Amino acid sequence: MLDAQSFQRAFAGLLAAPDKAPDPAIRRALTIHRNTASKAARDALLANYPVTAALVGEAPFAACAASYVEMAPPREARLCCYGDRFAPFVEAWVPFAEAPYLGAVAALERLVTEALFAKDMATLDPAALTEGIDTDARLQRHPATRTLRAASPAASLWLAHQSDAHPDALETVHWRPEIILVTRPADAVEIRVIDQPTYAFLAGATLARAAGHAAAAGGDVATIFASLLIAGAFAARASQGARP
Repeated sequence: MLDAQSFQRAFAGLLAAPDKAPDPAIRRALTIHRNTASKAARDALLANYPVTAALVGEAPFAACAASYVEMAPPREARLCCYGDRFAPFVEAWVPFAEAPYLGAVAALERLVTEALFAKDMATLDPAALTEGIDTDARLQRHPATRTLRAASPAASLWLAHQSDAHPDALETVHWRPEIILVTRPADAVEIRVIDQPTYAFLAGATLARAAGHAAAAGGDVATIFASLLIAGAFAARASQGARP
């Protein structure tokens, strides 16, 4: 009798190659199961990368998704997190060669997913700094905070496809590189385009170093720090407690 682990490995092997099953009925059942699982994975990619899909159209995205599922089938039951390698796959997908911005958009959508499911933690409260600022204290990013340097306007394209976007938003996108900040203040993922001084500030391990980086890049340190606090880019200090 097979133990659970051996059974799972044998079953996975048959799913990968259902034609090797000895019984025709089992082959048919495995094929149906495999097709159902494949469709679920493709649907998950569509849900996780809606803007990428909107930019290329239903049929081209479906073809790319099907190829990705064959190459990298789901490894866990949570399909809401499926597709961690989809962005580089999209960037290398030959039919998308004439749309080089797609890889960056897909990469941003992956960061949105990661931010959405990142660990819960209170953000650094500006009010807590009124008692004084220790410039040598560690400046910790919130677990949901992500950054992306894109050679294309990935954030502008993403924002233009959101429900609250202006009807002409897509037509007014400026085609230039963007530095993008992803945060999750108040449990809602937000996307911002930031400048180089702000990006440099985020590289500082302490407030003093962050301020030094931003100032060297020509930024207004006070304005940058305030904007990042509002964005929820930093985690609360241990003394502030965790999010209730």
